[in-house]
Amino acid sequence: MPHLHLFFPENDLALAADTARYTAPPIVVKLRRAGATLPLWYGKPGDFVMTEGINAQWFDRIKSTFRLSVDPFSQYSSDMTPAPWGWSIASRRFFEINGVPASVLPIDQSLSEIRQLSHRRTAARIATLIQETIPTALAPVAHECSSVNEVRDIVTRLGRAVIKLPWSSSGRGVIPVEAKDFDKQEKSVEGMIRRQGSVMVEPFYDKKLDFAALFELYDGHCCFSGFSVFETAGFSSYSGNKLAPDEYLHDMICSALGDNRQLDAVISAMPPLIEELIGKNYNGALGIDMMAVNADDYSLVPAVELNLRMTMGHVCHRFYSHFVANGRTGRFSISKATNAGLIDCDVRDARIYGGTLDLAQPGADFSFLVDIH
Repeated sequence: MPHLHLFFPENDLALAADTARYTAPPIVVKLRRAGATLPLWYGKPGDFVMTEGINAQWFDRIKSTFRLSVDPFSQYSSDMTPAPWGWSIASRRFFEINGVPASVLPIDQSLSEIRQLSHRRTAARIATLIQETIPTALAPVAHECSSVNEVRDIVTRLGRAVIKLPWSSSGRGVIPVEAKDFDKQEKSVEGMIRRQGSVMVEPFYDKKLDFAALFELYDGHCCFSGFSVFETAGFSSYSGNKLAPDEYLHDMICSALGDNRQLDAVISAMPPLIEELIGKNYNGALGIDMMAVNADDYSLVPAVELNLRMTMGHVCHRFYSHFVANGRTGRFSISKATNAGLIDCDVRDARIYGGTLDLAQPGADFSFLVDIH
């Protein structure tokens, strides 16, 4: 059955708000509109993409050049399976107002379960289970706190920590704090707890590398898809991905960790743990963010957070597999539009050997740039 894709980058914010009529900040709305065409590049043959309009000349060119077999959505048919960037009552409403019948969309109970599983406590639970499964030194597990005093106690014990809101959102709601300065952050922490019920507190890591393990979960069965090595700007705000073969990314991660056996053991242990925790409550792509860090007793943080949705890591992994010449490397990045619609690359047999490609169409407010060398 073909999938009907919807790029919905505000889904994490919508999960936190927990309202069907969630209104994203204007800049996020612009990001959604600019990235509406991303599923053209990561969808499977026969799939459809929900957009608010598409540049026909640009679409005809990329369809011919890259032999795309994903088309813009015009009207719902009963063989389509809705596939948003992430599920929430807000993303469900997007499908409803575009003519998708409620009978094929998740019910409230299912979406509530996905929302709770998307809470950062699930990542902490995964980390705990990994530590119980693998006899190796791993980073301490994050703590969930529902009072300021609990937070203060943990921050005092750690000396330096990071406080996070329960639902992730590309760096928003993430506060680094030192024990000696906690009083200055107390009101902010109190407000975070009041708004979302709790916060997660973890050590402040001396980070060497951000990366993620990518998985697919369908009908309760989880499979490893590959790796994502990504970059952050500022504090935990996504800025780009490495484009390379999985073998290259694996070696890059292991070099940062100083060991490959630990990473391989964690990746092997993940699928059954994900199946145990999530089961059949979710179908689709998911990613588990990890870190390589400098520490005396460990080098791997095995579950920084769980992204129960599509991720830019999945986009990059699929794009590389389908459209980049074998062995070439490069970078994917998001920026305010400078080259929207740009196609300036060496393409042979529908694969890029070098150059720059913008995955957004002309006139978009953001560029999703692929640079291959």
